Amino acid sequence: MRDYRIGLGIDVHRFTKKRKNLILAGFLIPSSFGIEAISDGDIILHSLSDAICGAFGLGDIGDYFPPSKKHKDLDSKKIVNFILKKIEKKFRIVNMDITLISEKPKLVPYKRKILKSLRKIFKTSQINLKIKSKEGLNVLGGKNSISCLSVVLLKKC
Repeated sequence: MRDYRIGLGIDVHRFTKKRKNLILAGFLIPSSFGIEAISDGDIILHSLSDAICGAFGLGDIGDYFPPSKKHKDLDSKKIVNFILKKIEKKFRIVNMDITLISEKPKLVPYKRKILKSLRKIFKTSQINLKIKSKEGLNVLGGKNSISCLSVVLLKKC
């Protein structure tokens, strides 16, 4: 077994007016809209969970939490905890790099709080967060969506 593993995760969701808040990294951001999803739609936690799955060869979170009424409004921290238990005592997180891509709402004012929440959830300070706009382009789900790309580095315990 290799000593280090790298994983890549991505998540993209449309915005919806049916939800009146945005949850990113377990942190509630006041908003007049939310994310269209079966779970709470936390794209940062979904992207990171998929990255860990990729690094460890566990498929993706849809293999464990398929879209269904059973997972309606599921707290994404439960997804993270489930995935972390799969690698527990075998690998540890060395580094996480996250790129959040969205035109709205303005997320830079929440960057420190999002990072603080991530550090608490993953019990590591080795997390980097970048917040980017789509520069008005119709990429990664278009203007009325939000995207997250994540890379994780795991090291054998």
